[in-house]
Parts: sequence; structure tokens; C-alpha cells
Amino acid sequence: MITPVSSKPNGSVAASKRGRPVKIYMNEFNEYLSGLTHDDLGVREKAIRGLAKYSGAQWQGSPDAVSAAVPEIVKAARLRGEGPFYGAFRAEAAKALGNIGAEPPTIVSELVRLLKEDADSRVRTEAAHALGMIGERAASASRALVVVIGDADGEDTLRGEATWALARVSPLAPGTAAALRAAMNDRSGYVSVRAAEALWKVSGEDGRAILAIVARLNDPEIRQAAVQALNRIGQGAKAAVPALLTAVKSKDRLFRESAIMALRKIDPGAAAKAGV
Repeated sequence: MITPVSSKPNGSVAASKRGRPVKIYMNEFNEYLSGLTHDDLGVREKAIRGLAKYSGAQWQGSPDAVSAAVPEIVKAARLRGEGPFYGAFRAEAAKALGNIGAEPPTIVSELVRLLKEDADSRVRTEAAHALGMIGERAASASRALVVVIGDADGEDTLRGEATWALARVSPLAPGTAAALRAAMNDRSGYVSVRAAEALWKVSGEDGRAILAIVARLNDPEIRQAAVQALNRIGQGAKAAVPALLTAVKSKDRLFRESAIMALRKIDPGAAAKAGV
């Protein structure tokens, strides 16, 4: 039986971030917590989604809620059954754990277990994202992430998410840059673009990374993601200017507008000269 967490008189646990209160309302929290084991799957779904919506700041300001929630969310992450509900349920559990952070240490170990062992790609993808959200306090996950990235038979969204996570959990490790360089040449355009942007972030290898992204601007399936990556990189993507000057003439309105935005951010002078 789940023991409810005591509420303060106003029904909340409060923290402060930059002078503004951050709260988990404990009456609502206790309802979600008790709902995790309800016989009605709809109640369970509402419960895990409710817990997953709390931000990291809210959890950090609510240590009693963390202590009560983590064991129950870990149990939720191990729930098995037939049908689409169960994978979605475990994915939300992984998201909630990532929002809570690296304390207690069982969170990172559980996310690594999900990444390595869960049969549902959605769950593994959410676990990778959660590890990336935790950052360097999840450095012990780097080996598992490298394995996922290098799995040529793996699902592209999962592998792309793993590149982003690796750059966040272990940015300075030599193995990180090596894994991302290899992934830049991946058969999947999505993985290649995510890996190139991640490599730029961890090593500043703008030449190789930018060229890898530029190479995907001609791929209709991935060019939107590629131009958005260049926009995020900004002035470090100067090598992409010639390709973007071509891209701004595209008949694809969404891609053209994204290319204009990227060009203006990367090289305002070139954008002005091109009349965009």
C-alpha cells in the first residue's frame, strides 16, 4: 500500500527558484501516486502522466515527494502486459525519472536498465532522453549509449536520441567524440544530423560536423532537421552559407523559410546581400 505524503496547510510543498515559488501540490501528487496501482488502466495512465508533468525544479523543491515517488515509479517502469498501454506507461515512467534527476542513484541505474533491456523502442528512446536530461551525473550510462548508437539494426529515433544524450552525459570523454564521428557517417540521415550537431557541441569540430549536416540538405526526408540544426549552431556554421544560399531558393515553403532563418542567424550580411 502506498503511504500518502503529508501536505502543508496550503496543500503543497514549495521551493524557490530565482525568488519565485515552485510547487508540487501534494493533494494532487498523492492522488497520482495512489493511482499507479489502480485496477483501472485509465487511472494508471492519468497517474503516470501526472507525475511525468512535474518539472525538475518542482521535484528538487519537494524532497518528500521524491522519496515517496521514486520506488513507485521504478515499479511502474517494470510493468509488463499485452497491448499498447504498457509501453506508453513505461515510457512516461522513464520521463518522470529523468525529470526527478540523479538522486537517488537508483534512477540512473533504472534508466540504463530500460535503455538496455526494454523491448519497446519508445521506452528506450524516452530512457535515453531522460539520461541526457540528467546530464553528467548520468555519466555511468555512456557505455550503454555508445552501444545503442552503434547498433545498425536499431530504430533511428532511438539512436539519434542516444547521440544527444551521450554528448550531455559524457561530453569530454574521448570515446564520446569517437562515437559521434562514426555516427556522422551513419546510413540514417536522422542519426547523422543528430550526431554531427552533438559532435559540434562537445568538440567544436565545426568543419566536419557542419559538412556532415550540409550533406543532408538535399535529402527531402531529413533536410528540415538539418537546416534546424544549422540554425541552432548559428555563427559556428559559416561553412554552410553557400548551401543555404541555394536552399533559400527552394520551392518547399517550410524548408525555404527555415533556410532563411538559419542564414540570417549564421551570416546576416550574406542574407541581406541575397535579399532575404
